[in-house]
Amino acid sequence: MAAHDYLCLAGVEIANSCRATNYARQGLKPHTMTVNDCCCPDLAAMLGDQDYRRPDLDANVPWVDPAEPESYEFGGLLVSSITGLDVAPVERSRTDRLGDGALIGRRRLGPRTIVVRGLLLGSTCCGIDYGLRWLASALDGSLACGTSTCGGDDLTYLACCPEACEDSPEFETYQECLTPHLRTLREVALIDGPNVVSEIGGGCNCCTECPAKEVEFTLLAGRPHALRQPVTVATEQTWDPLAVTPCIEWSTDPDCLSEAEECEAQEATPCPLDPACPPAVVPEIPMPSNPCNCDPLAGRSRLCIEVPAGTAPIWADAVPIIVIKAGPNGPLRSVRIRMYANPLNRTIEQLGECGFCAEVNVSFVPASATYTLDGTTRRSIVACPGRAETSGGSVTFGPQGGPLIWPVLECGIPYLVCVEADADTITGATVALQTVVRER
Repeated sequence: MAAHDYLCLAGVEIANSCRATNYARQGLKPHTMTVNDCCCPDLAAMLGDQDYRRPDLDANVPWVDPAEPESYEFGGLLVSSITGLDVAPVERSRTDRLGDGALIGRRRLGPRTIVVRGLLLGSTCCGIDYGLRWLASALDGSLACGTSTCGGDDLTYLACCPEACEDSPEFETYQECLTPHLRTLREVALIDGPNVVSEIGGGCNCCTECPAKEVEFTLLAGRPHALRQPVTVATEQTWDPLAVTPCIEWSTDPDCLSEAEECEAQEATPCPLDPACPPAVVPEIPMPSNPCNCDPLAGRSRLCIEVPAGTAPIWADAVPIIVIKAGPNGPLRSVRIRMYANPLNRTIEQLGECGFCAEVNVSFVPASATYTLDGTTRRSIVACPGRAETSGGSVTFGPQGGPLIWPVLECGIPYLVCVEADADTITGATVALQTVVRER
């Protein structure tokens, strides 16, 4: 089961067991309550914090507001139970056969429902009341900041209690000890609460003594996969320009024939048939096409990036995050991304042009703009300088300009990711690649 020690929604720390426990030791709790030391050792160091002392002494306490004196009397949320973070629920349709048995439909992962219960600790009633109102606001996520999106936010938590890894030969910082154990759920939003379900402690006749409030709230994760932290495979890779760009000789003849070829065609024309019995005319079959997706005339320049084995465990899969930035001198055109399974570590020439297992086409990236293909949210985004981000769906296509099938890296084998673009537009353009492991 997931650890209870840390929850972070939309970049705001909702719960930190070590912070709440240390503040309780300094008196930010009912005097009749005993709080055991049950938090993860070295969690503060792995989060990049100093040892927790008191809200008025520590920096970056998420609920502290100098304009609200009661904020210094609140000690945080101490989580006692979490459900819904273990595995994503599986759903399948079923249709009974006329005879025995049934037809089983396609497997799909349903949304996760996450129920959190914990104690709001504080030294006064005003402090605990302030903490309840702060928690309600923090659980609104980025919606509290007036954003226009309703898609939810990222929820980051710990899969288990990490241990300090200073004995590792590759140890550099304590934050690196925490990274393998962090998981993120996408598109998470509050659907119920926080509701006060009981009160614990207190009970004396002193007006300043207040019991801790036990609260419960429910979150819904629109994306069911638990994501590990991104692994950077390549940053700011550039294309090698083609040595020679083939010249194009344009023809204005509507039949695309030279005069000599046209004469030969006329001489080879058979005698006209009986006009009373003309040959049947076969109708031209219409072919579906996408006017926004086309191949460059001057040739493509290719950039290939190796994704090593072990990027994902053999029992899980990984999705790519590809960031393409166009150069300042002009737009980037006719980008084609192809992914090749490469268990034998071959070159692209050995794999062959048609050996790809996924293809994404991007027709146009404006000058100095950044295009992001995010497999974790299954969205494409275009960010132009000085403007808000916009959807990249209108410039993103699948093979032959058809619907896009999102690429997935499976089985823990090496892959080759090749990004091609119109050779006349690659000047100053760069490509970056990350992979993110998905768990159920």
